[in-house]
Amino acid sequence: MTPTSGRRTALTASLLALPLTLAACSPADLLAPPTAGAAELTDFGSCEELLDYFQEHALEQVGPWGFGMGAQMGAMEDMAGAAEGGDVSSDRAAASDSAGGGDGGGDFSGTNNQEEGVEEPDIVQTDGEIIVTSVQGRMVVVDVASGQKVGTVALPSRRGGTGAAELLLDRENDRVLALTREWGGGVSPLPRMDGMSTYPAFESTRTVVTLVDVSDPSTPTVSGSIRLEGDYRSARMQDGTARVVMVTTPPGLSFVQPTNGSLVAEEEAEAANREIVEASTLDDWLPHVQTLGADSSRSAGTELAVPCEDIARPPDFSGLSTMSVLTIDLGASTLDVSSASGLVASGSTVYASTDRLVVATSPWEAWSFIGSDIMPRGTSGPATTTLHTFDLSDGDSTDYVASGTVEGRLLNQFSVDEADGIIRVATTQDGRGSTSSSSSLVVLAEDGDRLVEQGRVDGLGKTEQIYAVRYLSADTAAVVTFRQTDPLYLVDTSDPTAPEVTGELKIPGYSAYLHPLGDGLLLGVGQDATDEGQTTGLQVSLFDISDPSAPTQVSKQTWVNHYSEVEHDHLAFTSWPQTGQVFLPATAWNENSEWGGVVSAQIEGSTVNQGPDLQLSGGTGQAWDSARRTLVIGDELWVLGERSLHRVDLSTLESRQEVQL
Repeated sequence: MTPTSGRRTALTASLLALPLTLAACSPADLLAPPTAGAAELTDFGSCEELLDYFQEHALEQVGPWGFGMGAQMGAMEDMAGAAEGGDVSSDRAAASDSAGGGDGGGDFSGTNNQEEGVEEPDIVQTDGEIIVTSVQGRMVVVDVASGQKVGTVALPSRRGGTGAAELLLDRENDRVLALTREWGGGVSPLPRMDGMSTYPAFESTRTVVTLVDVSDPSTPTVSGSIRLEGDYRSARMQDGTARVVMVTTPPGLSFVQPTNGSLVAEEEAEAANREIVEASTLDDWLPHVQTLGADSSRSAGTELAVPCEDIARPPDFSGLSTMSVLTIDLGASTLDVSSASGLVASGSTVYASTDRLVVATSPWEAWSFIGSDIMPRGTSGPATTTLHTFDLSDGDSTDYVASGTVEGRLLNQFSVDEADGIIRVATTQDGRGSTSSSSSLVVLAEDGDRLVEQGRVDGLGKTEQIYAVRYLSADTAAVVTFRQTDPLYLVDTSDPTAPEVTGELKIPGYSAYLHPLGDGLLLGVGQDATDEGQTTGLQVSLFDISDPSAPTQVSKQTWVNHYSEVEHDHLAFTSWPQTGQVFLPATAWNENSEWGGVVSAQIEGSTVNQGPDLQLSGGTGQAWDSARRTLVIGDELWVLGERSLHRVDLSTLESRQEVQL
């Protein structure tokens, strides 16, 4: 398998908006924030120039112990991408209002995707007739009508995968794309060199991508599998085409360490490590791909996952990892990577609309280099985020369009929105010293190869940070900030050159996820809190935003001492507009008891009431089983636990059946 080459202007697919750790703005900056500037990607003139870039920056950093804090920081950099967020954009909000949580349509709920028509991977998927999920290295197929487990297939893995695979279900082609992480299991010493211990520069991580044919649910069949160097961050699928996003720390570098605690030993080790960098090749820096057979054995040679000609860099140094995007056609008879491209950068979250990919990078992502000569500890100045847009309108290519830089950090993919070349982005500038934190909403427009600032609103939630964002239409954005109270801001963006705050509501607590319900209503899921900002339990709030100048909280329900996965993962949220029900996987603790299961809320007009709940754990003699996801199919709710599916009555949440996976 050879990925086809396609210049950086064909940088395929859904990439990353990144949470960053930041310095603060000065008071002058807050009074007059800088205008967004151009920040185009730069092609390397040759593969040799790419290697020179890696070596030059590595030589500035490498010491007797390798890079900075070495492999431990590399592992932290890889693991920083676990959090996922979502978003909704412009005119698509009308569809979101009626669709609720999930895009399944008909009589079943689907994944709570950020964009209609852009599928996100999740640990469970359904088409209303079958449910597919994974457990202990197997993909399991459950027949909805009979409630029986009808098929299983082993997902190739050389090492134990970490948790359930994430799945994309292509209903048109009856295919499932399974994405499984494999961790390296720590950093072990390698054969010694000149009497000095040798260690990998970074802990190795692997991702296995498997294509499964489910046209016959009773005999799911692996159509192909590949192993990739690096950490899978997320993926998106449109019309049967998946784009898989990877971040790979340099996989082939190993450094020596001093033989003792003397300065002489450290000097010798540093000299040896510099020689290792100078002798390195692109194979040491770039990710590789390996084609696997169904039995996990290697069936073809290992090669570079991304051609060196198709790798670009952002304007500011953003680490020595490679962020790559692989494009896969789920309708093909076998698994193949049709195109691959990358950036020398890291990242953690993915945003894609139906026609644009937005890539966000920042020099503050170079976690393993903080404290080095490249990124000195205590570096002054505000953090910045660079946005790159790519055209997704052609299913066969993804062309680079434009770039620009804004001040501040993103919360998650909900922070970004795109429609018709207009980019809206919400950022937080964290406080430091006497300067308070503050947030902004910036509107950018594509102008040739530049993202040019059109307008901005500053000073949102001074002393606070953004907890949630939702773009409700082309004209309206909702932003939640929090420290002690929860200001909900409504921002009018109908004039991109002059966005303005039209309304503000301050109440205790905060919303971490916002979901439009239509008819001028907005649902918030988060935590209730005291006036001092101490959280007290899971809260569902109903806001009336029909008058943008006067948003009000018209109803709320609180579950004391409860928490929900929805607060940090929008995929755990299910809204079923047909009955007005909302379902939240939840857990509760106090000094005397624990509880795990699903709580529900009932929306009736402008009132939210608590509905029935389903207890999976915490009772006498019950083993612990966390609820992870909920699916509505017909008149039933299916609840995914750790190793079981629970089939319950939709209206009462009374258990009907348990399927052991």
